[in-house]
Amino acid sequence: MYKQIVEAIRNGRSPYLFTSIEGNEMGMTAVADGEHVYGHTGLIREIADNADLPTVRDGVLIERITTLPHLVLCGAGHVSVYTAKIAKMVGFRVTVIDERTDFANAERFPDADAILNLPFSDALGTINDPNTYYVIVTRGHKDDNLCLKTVLHKPYTYCGMIGSKSKIKVVFDDLRRQGYSDTKLKTVHSPIGLPIGANTPEEIAVCIVGEMIQVKNASHRGSEWDHALCEAISSIREPYAMVTLIDKQGSAPRSTGARMIVKQDGTIISSIGGGFGEFEAAEHAKTMLQKGPKVKRYTCRMNNTDAASMGMVCGGTIDILIQITGA
Repeated sequence: MYKQIVEAIRNGRSPYLFTSIEGNEMGMTAVADGEHVYGHTGLIREIADNADLPTVRDGVLIERITTLPHLVLCGAGHVSVYTAKIAKMVGFRVTVIDERTDFANAERFPDADAILNLPFSDALGTINDPNTYYVIVTRGHKDDNLCLKTVLHKPYTYCGMIGSKSKIKVVFDDLRRQGYSDTKLKTVHSPIGLPIGANTPEEIAVCIVGEMIQVKNASHRGSEWDHALCEAISSIREPYAMVTLIDKQGSAPRSTGARMIVKQDGTIISSIGGGFGEFEAAEHAKTMLQKGPKVKRYTCRMNNTDAASMGMVCGGTIDILIQITGA
C-alpha cells in the first residue's frame, strides 16, 4: 500500500489512506487513488470535499497523503539565496530556476533539492505538482511576465511576485490586455510577502516564507510524506516498522499522521516529533521487528515533571500505531 502511495504522490496525485486502528483489523490499510482502490476495501469511508483531515471515523484513521510543499524560485538573485535557505529550514523542497550558472549553482544554493539552468519556460514546463509555491524574483519585467503567464496556467498552492507597485502594475496591465481576468490575477501575492517593513534581502526572505507558511497552514488538509520517507519505502527490501502518530494531546510537536520508519538495524527515517515519545516508539519497533507482534497500538504519556526533567516546557500524550511491513 505504501509503495502505491509513493508512486501516486510522485506523479502529482494525493491519494487517500485508510488505516484500521482498532479491533481485529487493526493495522490493515486501504488506498483510494482516483479510480483505483487497493488493499482492504471495507475500510474505505466516504469523504466530503471539505473534510478536515486527518481524522478518525469508526475506528479508521483517514488521511489524504501529499508531498512536501515545493518552493520553486524563478530567479537566483540575493533574495532567492535567503528564501531557499529559510524555506528549507521549515520543510519545503526547493527548486531554483535560472539560466545563469554563475548565479544558480550549488555553491550559492547548497540547500536546494534541484537547480535548473534552463530557460524559465522550459524549466517550469517540467513542474506540475499542485502543492507548489512559486516565487517569481527574476531580474526584469520580461522574465517576470513570462514566468507569471506560465504559472497561471498551472495548478499551484501559492504564487508570489516581487516588485514595486509600478512594476506590478506594468506586468498586470499587460496580462489583462492578453485576456487574463482580475479574478485570476488576484490569486497572485504581489507585493509579495507579509507586510513587516522588510528592507534587506534577508528580511524580504523572512516575509516571503512567512506568507508561504501562512498559506500552507490555512489550506493544508493532508499528511505530508517527506522525501526521505518516500525514498525509504521505495528502496527498503527487508521488513521494517512503520510508526504512525494517530492522536495527540498537550505539547506533542507533530500532528496526527506524522510517520517514521524504523529499520532492523535501528536506523530511524523521518520523525514523529523527537524526544522521549519518539525514542520509546523506536524501542517498541525494534522489539517488534525481532519478536513480534506485527501490529501494536499504545499510548505514551509524559507528565509535566517528566517533561521538565528532559528540558521540555510541558508534558503531552501521543497515541501510536506500529505496523511491521516490507518485503
